[in-house]
Amino acid sequence: MRFSAEVMFIVSVIFSVALSVIYLSRYSNVRNLLQKEEELTRRIHDVERENRRLKENLDVLSTPEGIERLARERLGLVKPEEVVVFPIPASAPDPQVASHQTMGTRD
Repeated sequence: MRFSAEVMFIVSVIFSVALSVIYLSRYSNVRNLLQKEEELTRRIHDVERENRRLKENLDVLSTPEGIERLARERLGLVKPEEVVVFPIPASAPDPQVASHQTMGTRD
């Protein structure tokens, strides 16, 4: 059986189109995988940077000074010999003046 030149040409075109479709599909997959790899690499770097920062914080907070600072800032703790002073905002009325004013308005 001999194929005519026309049939061979059609088969060649179909084969070329099929190969092109397969190549483009694979190329698209490779591009998607490369983009995912870049994204994952960025995420790895971000997580590594965050991990280093947390380790540094842990190193600082593991010292007696760090524990004391954390207890003061977050828990409001003070040493037994310390006196706690709470500042009064400048916009707050003087309690003695306010009580005299209210007493004067009752008359």
